[in-house]
Amino acid sequence: AVHVIPPDLDSKIATVTEPLAVVLRAMRRIEGRISNKTVIAIIGAGPIGNLFAQVLKLGGYEVDVFDNNKDRLNILKKLGIGIFNKIDNLNKYRLIIEATGSKEVLERVANESCVDSTILLLGFPYGTIDYNFEDLVGKEKVFVGSVGSDKEDFIKALELLPKLDTSEFTKKILQLKDFKKAWYTHKSSKYLKILLKP
Repeated sequence: AVHVIPPDLDSKIATVTEPLAVVLRAMRRIEGRISNKTVIAIIGAGPIGNLFAQVLKLGGYEVDVFDNNKDRLNILKKLGIGIFNKIDNLNKYRLIIEATGSKEVLERVANESCVDSTILLLGFPYGTIDYNFEDLVGKEKVFVGSVGSDKEDFIKALELLPKLDTSEFTKKILQLKDFKKAWYTHKSSKYLKILLKP
């Protein structure tokens, strides 16, 4: 699908449409499992974790974000979102959003989450883990996977973008010819997004 960027939306900010659409689709997959009293944890303060935290905060939810990258956490702290550089007390959260793709983190979330919790998986690659499914049944946990987005999510993302702080997503712009440098800069995790200008 092709979507028209609204004339009053800067094209640099519009580059955030796709990751935001991914967040909005995931939100639709869990919306029946949360209320405004739900305490939410997001593990990973990268692009997806950042946007999810902002969307939830905008919706009036209480949200804490965990990451070992202090710079990424400080971006969210400025927005009034709870930040932690060490994963702890996972059993207090009714919704845990895993956005790192780390096998070790997923194992902790699966084992330490509370009764009737919802675990939303947005990361890759995870891989294979050993898990006692009696824990899932006995504690009535719900695991939800989500990937990609649909047309309706892109439409909503374009409407929602002006309400979010996307300044950190548009800080680093490189020429297209500097793609190799852009890739290694991206891998350093210093910036949330690297933009390429043709």
